[in-house]
Amino acid sequence: MNILICSVGRRVQLIEYFKKELAKVNGNVIAVDCDRTAPALYHANNFEVVPRIDDPEYINDLKNICQKYNVKGILSLIDPELTLLASFKEEFEKEGVKVIVSDKKVVDLCFDKYLTYKFLENNNLTFVPTYLDFETVSQDIASGKLKFPLIVKPKEGSASIGVQKITDIKELEVFLQNNHNYIVQPFIDGSEYCVECYIDLETKKITSLFSKRKFNMRSGETDKSISVKDPVLNDIVEKLIDTLKPLGPVDIDFFKTDKGYLISEINPRFGGGYPYAYEMGHNFIEKLINNLKGLPNQTYSKYQGIYNEGETMVRYDHFTILKRNPLDMIS
Repeated sequence: MNILICSVGRRVQLIEYFKKELAKVNGNVIAVDCDRTAPALYHANNFEVVPRIDDPEYINDLKNICQKYNVKGILSLIDPELTLLASFKEEFEKEGVKVIVSDKKVVDLCFDKYLTYKFLENNNLTFVPTYLDFETVSQDIASGKLKFPLIVKPKEGSASIGVQKITDIKELEVFLQNNHNYIVQPFIDGSEYCVECYIDLETKKITSLFSKRKFNMRSGETDKSISVKDPVLNDIVEKLIDTLKPLGPVDIDFFKTDKGYLISEINPRFGGGYPYAYEMGHNFIEKLINNLKGLPNQTYSKYQGIYNEGETMVRYDHFTILKRNPLDMIS
């Protein structure tokens, strides 16, 4: 069984885990990226350099790669590509390739932070208040409902790119005049948490759940975190999953405040911190392989899991030496 992973970038450890698990079933991981210096390419069993995801030939190139390597499943590691793959689910599956991604309406909702907020509000789930226009923000500031500092971020974005702190009304007005398609949120002074879970492709139920508290971030990804178990947090996740109905790996971010846990983002893909969950015994890849065989995975009772609470993960950098100049590798 071979699996194609798109837009692999720097996710070397995840590729290594896929290689390890696929080797158990005589399978390979094929990696693709538009950047031939993407480190994770060189850790896969096979790799191909492809156009950017907005190239008209991109999907055809992926289909050809799937045929070349007899791929049975395909997934992406970046948010913008999830919508693209979700749009072509039926086409890939007609060719015997399972697209491991939630339905397009779920992916679109998660990618758009304002739609995420409205979904959470409408379904009586916890949320971070989110605004689209200066008039509404200024009204809530005047009424005392909202206070500075505020956070502005792209309505559709990831990895904390474009996130800024705003400290007064004039600064906010000027920013929104010059930057469109941004949302405004209160600055949350609380602990950050993340829950990574796997929703079975066959049963549509949660089959694995791992929770952690973040205490150091770098470039939008968790650098240091500690494992936690909290039934309250689990119950929120269970209600969210039952309502949203995503599939496969899902990464959910929270703030914990004096009002409890607030859902801040939902990422329907492998999160950047997934290696921590894997090392703590939550093998999403094995479950994914079972699903590609048509086999369901066992649902955990209240998802308490098999990991120890209070163990800390710290990330560090490594490197790969390319034996050839990537520019010389252009065919």
